[in-house]
Amino acid sequence: MARDTHETRQRLLDAARTEFAEHGLEGARVDRIAKAAGVSKERIYGHFGNKEQLFEAVLSAALADAAELRPGADLTDPASYAAATFDFHRSNPQLIRLMMWESLQRQRLTPEAAAQRARFYTEKAQHLGVPGMDSENARFILYGILALATWAQALPVASSMVFGGTPDPDDLRERIEKAISVLAAPR
Repeated sequence: MARDTHETRQRLLDAARTEFAEHGLEGARVDRIAKAAGVSKERIYGHFGNKEQLFEAVLSAALADAAELRPGADLTDPASYAAATFDFHRSNPQLIRLMMWESLQRQRLTPEAAAQRARFYTEKAQHLGVPGMDSENARFILYGILALATWAQALPVASSMVFGGTPDPDDLRERIEKAISVLAAPR
């Protein structure tokens, strides 16, 4: 029974991730999620409470996956971390879409989500391997990494306008890596 409950919950999270990434919180439909997961709508409410709580669970799981699934994400080398972050988001576009929908459709984070994110970003900034860098500048470097490494996937039309066409992903990755090397260089 416990295995079935876990499998059902995971099917719901997977189906909901796809639905929310495509339609956002407001456009997502519980009946489509249930159908894609092969369960009744009541199972969604039984496992998650409501659509808002399901969205929160999906985003929380997606962020946890992102934290665990960045091979080569070496925080002691900010440029390497930027490249790994770029690669991750290039191959996992749903996370950016989920976070964009969240920004567009929610006024604020739940206290639990805010605490989870604060811990995640604080930990990343603390482990950035820039000798002699204070906490404030480490956070700025982390912000720069996230901004540069996600912009092309988050806003492809704007990126193509800036570059005069769709940028070559491998070239863009290399340029981001070099830019972060310069930005994070000890002064």
